[in-house]
Amino acid sequence: MKPLRIGFIPLVDAAIAITAVECGFAEQEGLEIELVREVSWANIRDKLTSEIFDAAHMLAPLSIASSLGLGGQTRMPFAVPFGLNANGNCITLAASLYRTVQDITGQEIPDPVASAKAVRAIIQQRKRLGLPPLNFGVVFPFSIHAILIRYWLKLGGIDVNSDVQFLVVPPPFMVENLTSGAIDGYCVGEPWNSRAVESGAGSIVVFGSELNRFAPDKVLVLREPLVKDEGETVLKLLRAYKAAAGWCGDPANRTNLSQILSRSDYLNVSPKTILNSLSGVLPVNRTESRKDGDFLILDDHQVNCPDPRRACWLYTEVKQLLGQAPDAAEMRAAAAVFRPDLYTAAVGPRNYFGPDDPVQLKFGPSLNQSLDEYIAAAR
Repeated sequence: MKPLRIGFIPLVDAAIAITAVECGFAEQEGLEIELVREVSWANIRDKLTSEIFDAAHMLAPLSIASSLGLGGQTRMPFAVPFGLNANGNCITLAASLYRTVQDITGQEIPDPVASAKAVRAIIQQRKRLGLPPLNFGVVFPFSIHAILIRYWLKLGGIDVNSDVQFLVVPPPFMVENLTSGAIDGYCVGEPWNSRAVESGAGSIVVFGSELNRFAPDKVLVLREPLVKDEGETVLKLLRAYKAAAGWCGDPANRTNLSQILSRSDYLNVSPKTILNSLSGVLPVNRTESRKDGDFLILDDHQVNCPDPRRACWLYTEVKQLLGQAPDAAEMRAAAAVFRPDLYTAAVGPRNYFGPDDPVQLKFGPSLNQSLDEYIAAAR
């Protein structure tokens, strides 16, 4: 069995990929894995496409866009047999902008709708003064971060196509760009929101988990040839990942997990910063902290099992980012990227899908539809 090269970005939601190696779950399955840290999602995509990587920790929307060749992506058939997490991301504003939001709302910790409306008021004031639009950083054009920050801004009545600008910034460079003033806010996974708070450069205005409950964030992506040619290897990898998910999801292991992830070859940040993310108790500014039990979900069959309905939702969102209408044939192809058959073959044969809305948007319409209904709606 050949060693597997798996790429990852230094984020807390790489926990399963990292602990599968560090805690011996891959070794128990007879697997040898080389983890390779990257700085950008473009690097992850390109090294998968060029067969330098066998698999990767990847943005869920990017797996769909790349598999279908959407938005200028090189078409590369990927398989997604495992969801690595839901949530774990935040929207962070520059400290001065956040204080203005507080002043407008009269709230120490503004709620999502109030904060978005306050940003709209700020945008209108800037227009009157002839100031340039606010710039928001996203980690990649096709990411849950690009989807969620637009979703939040729309809650305030902001036109995301004309009122603001979006810049692509790799996760490790978000704080630097916020500090320099190149961006006024961003949406990213942890620990790069907490690092902004710790440095004094920014404050967290919204948790991603306040906007949705189960939107897929990162996934395990495999090159399709690996699935076809190394089927038993794939099943072993999925068993190792599910064992790692169980370990990561156990509160008793949070301290050990934060120590592992904090290492210089992984996230290279304080264990305390990581522990906050794992526990869902985060300082959002210099004086206030908040808690959300759904802040980061690592171990849950509804998260780990790749539901094709979520792939359909992601496809629809990607098409919206591109300003295009969904197509039924493309949506069917998008659904086929998510492979619950591989997950159940590795973990055990049962229905792991929840009976309800697979995304659970907090301020949006219910998505409680069958797979066929999703596809039919795109005709």
